[in-house]
Amino acid sequence: MRYLLLAMIVLFLFSGCVTVKYNGGTTFVKYIDYPPLDKIVTAYMGDHLVEKGSIYETEVLKVKTPVNGFLYQIPAKEFMPYGSDSNYKYFDSSGVSRSALADKQEALALELKKENPRLCVIDIFSSTSCYDADYELVKRIYENEASFQQTLIYSGRIGNKINISYREFNNNIARPAFNNDIEYDLSVSNQIGYKGALIEVIDADNNNITYRVIRNFR
Repeated sequence: MRYLLLAMIVLFLFSGCVTVKYNGGTTFVKYIDYPPLDKIVTAYMGDHLVEKGSIYETEVLKVKTPVNGFLYQIPAKEFMPYGSDSNYKYFDSSGVSRSALADKQEALALELKKENPRLCVIDIFSSTSCYDADYELVKRIYENEASFQQTLIYSGRIGNKINISYREFNNNIARPAFNNDIEYDLSVSNQIGYKGALIEVIDADNNNITYRVIRNFR
């Protein structure tokens, strides 16, 4: 027991202390409208017909082979970035497991100034446990909801009338005061519009709707 305690103290002294940086690791690419204008698409009950979003590029850490360390086990998967400083690039540590002797992990860190950079686990006390690992840094493009989002949702058809729900979100939180449910009569027109968005309905039943977007929200 004495030797185990001594080994843990030595491990702590030589592991170093690192403060995780959360200064971001993504680059904005462009805003997008979904779906593309004039493209014929089909949506189902409860699906979003029209919405706005944005595209980002990010550099993720791809661990190719699982790392089975004494204190931590890192699975083979991709990890999203947290940020960086002059010494490390920091990544999310979801999926990393730990032994009974290890403290809870806060992040993964990739060494930058070493000839053979190791992959480190940073615990909640800022200590590091570093391992040789088979990994690569890869670019990924992903869509992210805009901080303010407008959307139209298909709610079914009764006779010649279809029901559309309008919803607004701010940082993924619904704004109930701005929500609305609208009924459109297709016998009057097969074009429906709300808050600047204009849709041509090609076919609709109580299960799905086929349509094209003529104009997205302002």
